[in-house]
Amino acid sequence: MKIYHIILLTFLCLHSAIASSQEDTARYKDVSKLIDVWLESQKDYQDLPSIMGVVVKDQQILWSGAFGQANRENLLPSNENTLSSICSISKVFTATAIMKLVDEGKINLDDKVKNILPKYAVNQKFPEGGSVTVRSLLNHTSGLPRDTNHGYYSAPEHPFPTEDEMFESLATQATERPVGADITYSNIGYSLLGLIIEEVSGVTYKNYVEDSLFQPLNMSNSLVEMQESLYGNKHALAYSAINRNGKRNAANFYQTKAMQSAMGISTTALDLAKFAMWQFRLADAATAEILKPSTLKSMYTTQATSKSDDEYDRGFGYEVTADDEGNQWVMHGGTCPGYVAYLKMDVTNKMAYAVLVNANRVYTPSYVKGLIELISRAESIEPELNEEPNTELKQEETLELAQYTGFYNLNPWNSEYYVGSWGSGLMLLYLPAQSLKYALQYYQHVDGDTFQLVKDGELSHEKIFFYRDEQGRVMKIKNEGNTHTRITYPDK
Repeated sequence: MKIYHIILLTFLCLHSAIASSQEDTARYKDVSKLIDVWLESQKDYQDLPSIMGVVVKDQQILWSGAFGQANRENLLPSNENTLSSICSISKVFTATAIMKLVDEGKINLDDKVKNILPKYAVNQKFPEGGSVTVRSLLNHTSGLPRDTNHGYYSAPEHPFPTEDEMFESLATQATERPVGADITYSNIGYSLLGLIIEEVSGVTYKNYVEDSLFQPLNMSNSLVEMQESLYGNKHALAYSAINRNGKRNAANFYQTKAMQSAMGISTTALDLAKFAMWQFRLADAATAEILKPSTLKSMYTTQATSKSDDEYDRGFGYEVTADDEGNQWVMHGGTCPGYVAYLKMDVTNKMAYAVLVNANRVYTPSYVKGLIELISRAESIEPELNEEPNTELKQEETLELAQYTGFYNLNPWNSEYYVGSWGSGLMLLYLPAQSLKYALQYYQHVDGDTFQLVKDGELSHEKIFFYRDEQGRVMKIKNEGNTHTRITYPDK
């Protein structure tokens, strides 16, 4: 009898999990298609070599995708396992490694840097603030300069310093604020944290992060420091900002050397998903997994409050904030020669969003914001109308929406829009769209080839009309008095 109950319980749990997964798959199918269309178009309109991204809900990937080319010169397409530099998001992994050593009792947050690193020296202009500590490096309140004097963003060499060169430069520089006075973002500070990891653990920063973080989290497509043998094939090539001629130049291969703990990690969108899932899993755990649950929570907790309008408050590694509903968000962006990336997590609701691009002058936070906008709309995929719907629609057969979906030409005043299915209705997405808040419009079917705009859960007066050719194919759309011709058929 006990065995029967166990089998029945297992079956019910499995059935529930499958049903939940199927429900999410159906709910996010239309959303995923719209994300694909949006990012594919942005790739073209902004001349992005490639853009990759992922959306995570607790232990489930809701969407992932890769668009464009990892190497334009060799016409090599990017995919979800293409490596790309995440630049300063590397600092989150460095902070995690430091906190692991703290958990193990091998280091203390208030240990002085000068007592750990014999080569450390800087002109301390504000001795009244006390010594630079591990804690002040983690939350960017050390007062140390942002960068060394090597100009490693300069093309074409990108001369990142060696460890000795970094210490030599730092010895000629001075602190900019007293320790703890305010947030002063510092790549040097996180370079020092990487060297502290080496000093305390007895292994290289690369080996420690790859063995202690990547391996247990099965982040098999992640590495510390770009490898020349992978550059331009498994690892996306780096590209510049758009030049006056409208082109982006490929960047020379480089390594971040002493700055690798500040900006030297390369990974994939799917591996970032694994990193986020681990954190969501650990948040509710009773025991440690790499970190103690309480230690992870401390990384999310405000450890330093910014006195400047252009800085977020800081936890350990992360920027931290709360939205109007009280949801806690943690995030970090990254910019380095030829790459940009952004990771943002709603830790209250266990949602994570990441975007990676192998080119400069691309504002990745806007893409993450767009992902958030679309995913949040998925929860109401079937809008509730505040008026009684047409009773005839209740009895009609399911409308085949694919006959309407596709791209429509908005020239000369605008570029195009995409008409996509959205539950039982249609969603119009105006392209290109850096922000999606005002680029999306939802239409409910009302009769024949006519759809009506839904605003704030109510049918508005605005309608769109589709027109067919002699073969019965939908070829045009009339919207606000203007007629637009279809660019592609649904199967293309």
